[in-house]
Amino acid sequence: MKRRRFLYGLMSGTLLGCAPTVATESSAPQIVKKKAAAVASSYDVIVVGAGIAGLAAAQAIQAAGKRVVVLEARSRIGGRIWSWRNWGKPIELGANWIHTKTGNPLVNLAKQAGVSTTSDPEEAGDERLIDTINGTSLTGSALESHYTRAYDIIERAVARGDNLDTDVSLRTSISQVAAFKQLNATNKRLFESMLAQIVDDEYAIESEKVSLFGYEEENAAYTGSDLFVNGGYDGIATHVAKNLSIIQNTVVTKIAWGKSGVTVTAGSKSWQAKAVIVTLPLGVLKANKVTFTPALPSTYQTAINQLATGVLNRCILKFDTAFWGDTYSTFTIVGNDPHQWYQMIPLNGPYGIPALAAFNAGSQARALEAKTDAQLTAEMTAIVQKAFGTKKSSNGMVATRWGQDPYALGAYSYVPVGSPIRARTVLATPVSAQLAFAGEAYTNTDPSTVHGAYNSGRKAASAILKTLG
Repeated sequence: MKRRRFLYGLMSGTLLGCAPTVATESSAPQIVKKKAAAVASSYDVIVVGAGIAGLAAAQAIQAAGKRVVVLEARSRIGGRIWSWRNWGKPIELGANWIHTKTGNPLVNLAKQAGVSTTSDPEEAGDERLIDTINGTSLTGSALESHYTRAYDIIERAVARGDNLDTDVSLRTSISQVAAFKQLNATNKRLFESMLAQIVDDEYAIESEKVSLFGYEEENAAYTGSDLFVNGGYDGIATHVAKNLSIIQNTVVTKIAWGKSGVTVTAGSKSWQAKAVIVTLPLGVLKANKVTFTPALPSTYQTAINQLATGVLNRCILKFDTAFWGDTYSTFTIVGNDPHQWYQMIPLNGPYGIPALAAFNAGSQARALEAKTDAQLTAEMTAIVQKAFGTKKSSNGMVATRWGQDPYALGAYSYVPVGSPIRARTVLATPVSAQLAFAGEAYTNTDPSTVHGAYNSGRKAASAILKTLG
């Protein structure tokens, strides 16, 4: 089983589309729109951001009988939950998985919203690995043995942290594991491809950047297998947003906070309230896109600086037919660089669309963002043709560029080498009775997931409600 947290599972970012099929925000359903006056009437609470954390917070506040408004920079709600419908079905360009389904509130929310799910393709056990260098293929128990070894090496690397006084990268620790050192060239390439799926995907960055001390120290709230959403993840956001007051196309630039209340400013418009919950992505805060007056306490600014944001992108190619068949639910493609284009999920099973979704993380993802649409199409097409021995070309493509998204500036957060995991705990604690943060980065419980952000939003709302009385 390969762990996957995103595209997969986040909250407040936009994806940029690529030709020939261009992803635009107009393809997402419009939920609530209000035209803002130059100075709006006062509220009990203002929520900045209509991703799942912000929506959850606003829903809880409204349910408590308080006046709340949500300010959203985009022309849609959901943030990094984005169900893209240009090919007829709601393909997920953002969150795609519900992780650890046992006890997870998203499972019930999906049922209430009428959003269908299916088994996780990565847990189905019908995967095929194609080594395009050696021209070989692995399936079944032969392939599973490689994953078993990969997990064993990673677990041994993590265990080494118990004997270290100084933090190192997960990669550094892996390099010291005997079983890793003994891998021959071919098996090392296969291991690297699996490492990309197990670590790069989960943290949106390579293992060279991930803290050994921080790796897997976050608490998991739930258990069980994962679910793959195939019925429009945005339906969950729409369900949570029901009857909320949401003002879209509103880019917040300043938040003034103090004992007398808060004033939130976007351009020439401003809103007043007793408190504010900020659910902006970590990347936006790190870029100082919003000015806080007074400045955030040094402990909070330090915590923001200590965490980092990775990038995970996908590129989806559509074809006339699903020439790869319907036997396998995932394909691992191992080429010259096993950390590039390392996995493809066929969409003919969950969506009935003859398309392949490929993933890239970390520095590879950022490098691919610099390429043109035509270059991306040509590059992935060449890999598909070589892997499957075909000359077929695609008739449609869409890709994501999270690092270039001004309202996300990355995919989701991770703890880099040398940074303390307690930075998340700092940011999960309200700054004052008037100011709190919520989102995937600001929690130790399942960061980088939709349910982690959802729970964070509800927790922040509960804390603010206590101060409002």
